[in-house]
Amino acid sequence: MKNLLLLVLLFSISACKTSLGPATVAPKLYNITEKTEAGLQNSENAEIQEMISTIAPYKAQLDSKMNRQLSTIKTPLVKGSPESNLGNWMADVMMQAAKDYYPDKEIAFAATNSGGIRVQEIGTGPLLVSEIYELMPFDNTLLLVQLSGKEVKAFLAHIASSGGWPVSEELVVKQAGGKMKAKISGEEILPNKMYYVATIDYVANGGSGSTMLKGKPQLECGQFLRDVLIKYAEKSPVIDVVSQGKRMRLE
Repeated sequence: MKNLLLLVLLFSISACKTSLGPATVAPKLYNITEKTEAGLQNSENAEIQEMISTIAPYKAQLDSKMNRQLSTIKTPLVKGSPESNLGNWMADVMMQAAKDYYPDKEIAFAATNSGGIRVQEIGTGPLLVSEIYELMPFDNTLLLVQLSGKEVKAFLAHIASSGGWPVSEELVVKQAGGKMKAKISGEEILPNKMYYVATIDYVANGGSGSTMLKGKPQLECGQFLRDVLIKYAEKSPVIDVVSQGKRMRLE
């Protein structure tokens, strides 16, 4: 009898239990502008004012950070391929930073993918922190990848076939009639020599078709490329970069 009552009790509980499905969230969104109060009910307006008051200190702090001037752009920095002054500036900063972070390593050159550059142009005038965030919104880190000369050539062939990427001034790549020639600091690339190349983790891990780099030894510096650009831009009162088309000549 006791077992029968227990069975009936369990059955009753399971029958009355409501199945819990996924929660439905329907947030109410407000576009906070100077005219926000117009058309709102008193209760809604009070909620908005409370939100504005809560956000205000954080907004002021963020505005102060993002609107800080780093340098002055004299010549517009424009994205382009196979070579551009925006790409040249970025790659040269990467190279200088890599030398500073790894003073005991002989670094061949720096390169990064064009797809990671998210603006077409940075105009003349004050260069702000916010513009660097727009340029590089991703958390890609600067690192060194160790490659043999043969692997370097495969990497450069990939860059050339992609229409050209930003590379530092140490590297010169010429391609004509389907044949590619490349030199690092004026010297031929030796197939069996080991080279350190400065790039970003996304590329080093095979991104943008750079499969030949995947799994190769890496040295991380733990710095976002975005922060590196901010740091080194601040060291130059004026940024005036001109692309002469000498780094990537693709025909």
